[in-house]
Amino acid sequence: MSPATPNILLGAPLIELSTTESTNIYAMAQIKEGLAKSGSCYTADFQTNGKGQHGRVWESSKGQNLLCSYILELKTLDALKNWTPTDQIGFSAAIALGARAFFAAFAGSETKIKKPNDIYFSDRKAGGILIENLVRGQEWTWTVIGIGMNINQTAFSSAAVNSVSSNPISLQEITNQSWDIQKLQAHLSEALNNAIQDWLIKGDGKTMEALDALCIEIN
Repeated sequence: MSPATPNILLGAPLIELSTTESTNIYAMAQIKEGLAKSGSCYTADFQTNGKGQHGRVWESSKGQNLLCSYILELKTLDALKNWTPTDQIGFSAAIALGARAFFAAFAGSETKIKKPNDIYFSDRKAGGILIENLVRGQEWTWTVIGIGMNINQTAFSSAAVNSVSSNPISLQEITNQSWDIQKLQAHLSEALNNAIQDWLIKGDGKTMEALDALCIEIN
């Protein structure tokens, strides 16, 4: 791993969408059409087909939660390194750590990670991460980091509430206050950038150790 600090990280430019099928779908299309700028963050008030892990649908009321996708071209982290799919393991762990650090800063230490990429508060799901990658040959070129965090939503579908594995909870429910989602977006970008920097400096081993220390098992 290179300890060098990259000039381009996540969160700028910030592109705000009112409604989109999925911020991940939109972001990936921007990359494939040659319109993407590394570091960009696409946010949405509402997704008509929000994507979760393993093809699941992400439930979110309009304007109530933090819904976004970041894009990153790997050569902006280190132009001399040959980025390969094996590097995705440590990177994914770093993103999970960054997302957890963001939520824990406001919700507290009961914030944990459920592998591979879910954020939990105690035994209830507060957010999720969906990372999708572009690989050309053996080279890992681009990544799309989709993140959904329950912020101000206080009513969820009965199907979600009755699910043992995902019973949702929001930051407002935890703290008894409403939150400015745009301001939280900036905090999330900072947390992710810090986590990527830590990964670049410390490497996969230390990053995975940090992840394991914060993981919980949910049946």
